[in-house]
Amino acid sequence: MSEKSLNPLRSRLFAGFGAAVALATLSAVALSTAGHSQPATIAASDAAQVSPFAQGGRGATVPFTEYEAENAATNGTVIGPVRTAGTLAGEASGREAVTLTGQGRYVEFTLTAAANAADFRYSIPDSSDGTGMTAPLSLYVNGTKYSDLSLTSKYSWYYGSYPFSNNPGDGNAHHFYDDVRTLFSSTLAAGTKVRLQVDSADTAPSYTIDLADFEQTVAKTQPSGSLSVTDYGADPTGAADSTSAFTSAISAAESQGKVLWVPAGTFQVNSHLTVNNVTIRGAGPWYTVLTGTDVGVFGLGEPDSCGVGGNSGASGNVGLYDFAIIGQVGSRVDCDQDNGIGGALGGGSVISNLWIQHEKVGMWFDGPFDGLTVTGVRIQDTTADGINLHDGISHVTVTQSLIRNTGDDGLAMWSGGNADHDDTFSFNTVELPMLANNIAIYGGHDNSATDNVVSDTQTQGGGLHVGNRFSSVALSGTTTLARNTTIRAGVLDPNWQFGVGALWFYASDSQMSGTINVSDTNLIDSSYEGVQFIGSTVSNVNLSNVDIDGAGTFALQLQSTGSASFTGVTAEYIGAAGIYNCQGGSAFTITQGSGNSGWSSTYCGNWPTPVYTYPGSGTTTTTTTTTTTTTTTPPPNTNLALNRSATASGYTQTYAPGNAVDGNTSSYWESTDNAFPQWFGVDLGSTQPVGRLVLDLPPSTAWGTRTQTLSVLGSTDGSNFSTVVGSSGYTFDPATGNTVTIPLPSGTSLRYLKLTFTANTGWPAGQLSELQAYSS
Repeated sequence: MSEKSLNPLRSRLFAGFGAAVALATLSAVALSTAGHSQPATIAASDAAQVSPFAQGGRGATVPFTEYEAENAATNGTVIGPVRTAGTLAGEASGREAVTLTGQGRYVEFTLTAAANAADFRYSIPDSSDGTGMTAPLSLYVNGTKYSDLSLTSKYSWYYGSYPFSNNPGDGNAHHFYDDVRTLFSSTLAAGTKVRLQVDSADTAPSYTIDLADFEQTVAKTQPSGSLSVTDYGADPTGAADSTSAFTSAISAAESQGKVLWVPAGTFQVNSHLTVNNVTIRGAGPWYTVLTGTDVGVFGLGEPDSCGVGGNSGASGNVGLYDFAIIGQVGSRVDCDQDNGIGGALGGGSVISNLWIQHEKVGMWFDGPFDGLTVTGVRIQDTTADGINLHDGISHVTVTQSLIRNTGDDGLAMWSGGNADHDDTFSFNTVELPMLANNIAIYGGHDNSATDNVVSDTQTQGGGLHVGNRFSSVALSGTTTLARNTTIRAGVLDPNWQFGVGALWFYASDSQMSGTINVSDTNLIDSSYEGVQFIGSTVSNVNLSNVDIDGAGTFALQLQSTGSASFTGVTAEYIGAAGIYNCQGGSAFTITQGSGNSGWSSTYCGNWPTPVYTYPGSGTTTTTTTTTTTTTTTPPPNTNLALNRSATASGYTQTYAPGNAVDGNTSSYWESTDNAFPQWFGVDLGSTQPVGRLVLDLPPSTAWGTRTQTLSVLGSTDGSNFSTVVGSSGYTFDPATGNTVTIPLPSGTSLRYLKLTFTANTGWPAGQLSELQAYSS
């Protein structure tokens, strides 16, 4: 989710078989594997071969055949499978790849279908200064050297914390992979052997190859009666800047009511092109390429930096067809509009068959506007989102598209400012988001995600997500999630230090009461829990015909109050227990319909190490936790306040009480300004012994040292509070982690905690990023 955090001081760290797989017709009932066909519904014994392109009838219909390197001929080293974030294997498709180190090492693909174009997903090491390494890799066809591929780490390898840097000294290296494309001079027949090999002139220390997409493509011809950008001086060699030529040609095509043709070639465009009431067509994304330092095509309504200024209005009747936008974005700056497509494009506009790569966001739309279709696009290797519908966008369909290796949410609807509504994500394949979710719906009403396949979430997110988050307009109406498949989705959140679900619901800003219907869904080989409820109250969720086929920890993880109905929800191959619940039986109400099975056992205790019992998952663990009894006495190192219901006397902007119990020290609660005294409270769920409190502020030097004066109160019934620790000043110093510890008197036992703030030397309000409560 790009551009959520516009105030640096208050920014939040937030939150995706066989030798070959035939992808051209996913609606077919079978897929091609190593010399045999098998049903699109993968048998449990073939679990290791589950692919985002193996789910018949769901996901994108794409024009290529995908080959996984680990299943090709190789004398290199197969790495994985592992699910650890920040590793080459963990970031690979299917969590496996091949590393080539040393002269003569190769990986060789044998084509099962004719092709004249290929896209290779790879990683090479970064340079020591983080600016990027460039190195060749030899490409052979049937044993004969064909050419050198030019590989680079300039657009990969990010470091540090959000929004990340290019400085290796910041640690946390991740986002390792990139893609390189090549067109062959002739068609390669089925049976052709295409080899990537390290020769003596190939200078990278190592080469990791993840996969190859091969396809047969033909250049399109100029439509009759159209205008050509070359008639206005555009240079197809890419040597000259063609920005002004494109601007003139777009204006002429709009005024004359003609199609604008962009022929085969590489065109240098170094600023945004504004479009309205015009259609632009290219020769195809393999042939017509727009590139440049600030390349992008934008409708009206494009904001300036940080959403301030820019032009106004909304474009309509725009058509964008059959070309590629290959940017030059090597870092993430959320105040920059370095996006492939942007602004407001409504009024029946269509975007079709585009390839977008090396941009901050593939498509970031700012509303309000109504009516857009996005179909058949490929978005890869972005520093932030794939596609984001932001601020009051309606009646938009994104369909039949591949989104892979994004730096944030793959597909998102974000109802910031105004509610998104009646939008649909359908028949898309979303792989390997490096941060956040494969598909997310943040607030709004009557939106849907249907018939998608998502896989291999990386950090701080899950496969399918619905939440009241990021100051979105609260969820209402009916949100529909139907006929979706998640594969190896969900992660260990590094801030919370517990799992995020393949399917999860998060009431962060406010309670979630809008209806959410989940039906006919498969959660396959989930890395942690299958389904998660977290935050304050989540209610009116209905799950029907949901199969949880493998989960590293739990089928359900309950960390909110609320309710949901379950009918035909089945679970098997679960690592720890059916349900995680440390809140007590009445906090979250499960309404049982018919046909449920496999998730009746419960667990409360230390977070277990995931155990992957789903057959063939290939990932092993050393710790097994299978406790199925419920304990109501958490161990001393369990934070009793984590994700509990939090309330306050008031809060400002988006800094709601839930931020102070979400396990994320970069988010925080801030009371109403200039209105002391103010209070913050949390319900621990049951009366239990509490021995100490740990209070945090964000660990940032930008905050500066401050002393807050506060007292601690406690209650067993939520009405009658007594003073536990009298009013005192507590100093929060960034040099020591902005953390203070408050011991409570021996024998303190309570359910409700309340902190009353009366002064703050750093800001005229109470501030708290985390309230942690421990039994000793």
